[in-house]
Amino acid sequence: MQNDPESPFELLDPPPGGVERIRSRMAAPEPVRGRLAVAGAGVAALAVLGALLAVVFNQRVGPDAGDNAIVASHELDRLLGRGAQPVPLTVERDGQPVQTEELPSADPRVRIYQVL
Repeated sequence: MQNDPESPFELLDPPPGGVERIRSRMAAPEPVRGRLAVAGAGVAALAVLGALLAVVFNQRVGPDAGDNAIVASHELDRLLGRGAQPVPLTVERDGQPVQTEELPSADPRVRIYQVL
């Protein structure tokens, strides 16, 4: 062992035969058994997670989805693949409700209103 007065660490010699053991260990191929077990466990966990998500999704968007106010909201129509439903327009001027009239439009996706 050597001690360098400027180094805060003590220099240690390797154990007898340690260098040869580490070189032989690094040269040998790693056992595949452990990697396959970890990969198999990961695939199984993903399959279980996917099955659980499918069951939960089918329960929430099943025939009784109208009971869930969030799923039934109009804001999620495009995300859930439903057609957009027109929402009644309300306009206020100086805090008072004002009547509106829908005008014809050449594009069915565009609605034009006239404030009366």
